[in-house]
Amino acid sequence: MNGSWAPSTKMPGGLPSNPGAAGGKTAKIFTALGPVESQDTFGSTGKQVADPSALRLKDGRVRLISWVNPVGLRTATSTDASGTTFVADATVPLAVMGGQPRLVRIDASTVRLFYVSAGTISTALSADQGLTFADQGPVITTAQAGFEPGTLSVVKKGRLYRAYFSNLEKPGERAPRIMKTATSTDMIHWTVGPQLSIAGSHPFALIDARGKVALYYAADGAHGYGIYVSTSKDGITFGGTKYVVAGAGDPDIIMAGKSAWIMYYGAEVSPSTGFGVFAAKSIGDVIP
Repeated sequence: MNGSWAPSTKMPGGLPSNPGAAGGKTAKIFTALGPVESQDTFGSTGKQVADPSALRLKDGRVRLISWVNPVGLRTATSTDASGTTFVADATVPLAVMGGQPRLVRIDASTVRLFYVSAGTISTALSADQGLTFADQGPVITTAQAGFEPGTLSVVKKGRLYRAYFSNLEKPGERAPRIMKTATSTDMIHWTVGPQLSIAGSHPFALIDARGKVALYYAADGAHGYGIYVSTSKDGITFGGTKYVVAGAGDPDIIMAGKSAWIMYYGAEVSPSTGFGVFAAKSIGDVIP
């Protein structure tokens, strides 16, 4: 990796050394649309645009907030409702340096942002549909999580908000992956636990009207590195794992019509451009 060696997460013979590592069948849920953001979108030369999170605006367009190396979080807005061509916004969304953003719409104008900074998951609020955010500070610390956490993905299950997060991914690190859940009544005060039996990183959760949860996440599993999905009836015990997108990570999914969905995720655009954000549209049930 980048000219140096790191321990593999797999044992000889291809068996995963990380308990709960992803397996399952290949599922045709999404079809690729290609790259939608790169360093060129933001006039950067850092060769890394990653960790997208999407928001459908009132006029139908899509706003993405992403990590842009080396400047931090930046937003870009699509030119139309298809959400496939983006132009960088002139604003800086957050005054503090943070990473792994995740957006949650509160109402027509208010948006909550979760992000990671200095070993904590923090939150901020926006009153202008995700262009600028006022920081509200930490909500889950390393001590609470039991490890240095990545950011949250949140669904409403019953009367509680249920969140999912993993240990923080770091460039060049091949540490075993851990995912946990947490619950809250206000998205500010969280009760952490339990740990999930499946293992992966940067999870994104969807929930249907019956309360079934689909968790998309990156893992180095039986089919190789990529995005997998597992499902749960109670939001805690997951199974039915399926392989969704090869060689990709950092999934984030929004609706693209009454029954269609669009997924944004990270992958390499080209050696000269580096890593960027891709889009894929649904061709199957996103909560399989």
